[in-house]
Amino acid sequence: MLPGSGHRPPVTEGVAEVIVKDIKSGEGKSGASEVPLAFQTGRAPVDPAALGQARRQMTMFGIFAVAVLAILLIVWWAA
Repeated sequence: MLPGSGHRPPVTEGVAEVIVKDIKSGEGKSGASEVPLAFQTGRAPVDPAALGQARRQMTMFGIFAVAVLAILLIVWWAA
């Protein structure tokens, strides 16, 4: 693959400085910097706790839907 033909532009000196600032801010050594547009993914970070809660809610909804369907089938066959 040719350099610069990937999905992201090549890392320039300014971008490298921003990356270093972000690493240092994560270590508590300096303030946070802005992320260049070329490095923004457009997706919000996913919280694992929120995923677990959503999975539990969907499971409970699925159980409820199956139970309602079973009751409806029993009533329909009894009629």
